[in-house]
Amino acid sequence: MFGIDRTPNSAQDKTMTEPRRARDVVDALIGAAGWLGLTVRGQAGHGVDIAVGFPEREVEFRIQATALVTADSLPGQLRGWTTSSENDVLSVVVADRITAEARNGLNQAGMSWLDLRGHLRLTGPGLFVDSEVPPLGEPRGDRQGIIGRVGTELAALLLLDPARRVGVRAAAEVLSRAPSSVSAAFSALRAAGLVDEDNKPAVPDLFWELAENWKPTGRDVASVPEPSEGRDNVALRLGLDDAEATVGWALTDTVAAAVYGAPVSIRASHPPDFYVPDQGTLRRAVRLLGTATTSSSRAGRVRVAPVPLVCARRVDAAAWSSEPWPLANPLFVALDLAQDPGRGREILEGWTPRREVGDRVW
Repeated sequence: MFGIDRTPNSAQDKTMTEPRRARDVVDALIGAAGWLGLTVRGQAGHGVDIAVGFPEREVEFRIQATALVTADSLPGQLRGWTTSSENDVLSVVVADRITAEARNGLNQAGMSWLDLRGHLRLTGPGLFVDSEVPPLGEPRGDRQGIIGRVGTELAALLLLDPARRVGVRAAAEVLSRAPSSVSAAFSALRAAGLVDEDNKPAVPDLFWELAENWKPTGRDVASVPEPSEGRDNVALRLGLDDAEATVGWALTDTVAAAVYGAPVSIRASHPPDFYVPDQGTLRRAVRLLGTATTSSSRAGRVRVAPVPLVCARRVDAAAWSSEPWPLANPLFVALDLAQDPGRGREILEGWTPRREVGDRVW
């Protein structure tokens, strides 16, 4: 009964077969709603796949099943989905994978959806449910998306130069990873529609997928070093000599965004955020700079770079700004801004970096 998406040039026929839909999709949606304590019944009637019970009424849904929803595929998919509902029956999209940018597009279109990786959103007149749920997809041999640390590193490498075709061996050499691991990471990205057959990234989908996996760890510190030479600064591996050719600290997040000209408003004393090369440097920084015990005593924050490229591909802003610190590449600054559920997306929508320092991939 539910809709089968046949959008051209997408990966759904490879990743979600019709038998799986017929057998599992209704059950997956019933399971997700039931996990939230909602009363659900399947096969509710003509043109209806499930009916969800709420305290004051029952809402009927028709399922639109697909494997993958991306920013590129969404416009065509929406045209079919929004015309398929009958009377007061609402449509709910159920997919193996819905990219972050596509989720936003579905939300703006007022569509309900279930990402089988673990998120349910039901919306309609007088109705709103938006919650994490247990992952509902079946274990798969062809793992998809950004898988593990190698997948994260590869996604970052591709987004740093999205127009360049990067082969497996070239990527493995840059990342210091085994070619077999990089090949598997490419396959997972390709299966999710996040790179094309030439290994070029799907922009902005890969960026938003990477943003979901971007989880740096760090510590607030009571002081920050001066960007100059000195015994402590050498111990901290600041890397101020020839910043674009060496590894060292990288200024990031809001202060770096302001230097790049992103539409952020900050005071002159805004505490800076830095990426440092590794856990050892982080521990040394906390020991030498002191731990901030309160928000008022926080002078800055040091974070371990999620991928080595952050501290190895820095930008020297001295030629076009008064900022003495090397900056993180705009890609990594944008990933930090994307973590802000409030203004992050709004800031990124209004920011295009200088072409000579980075590409807009969001």
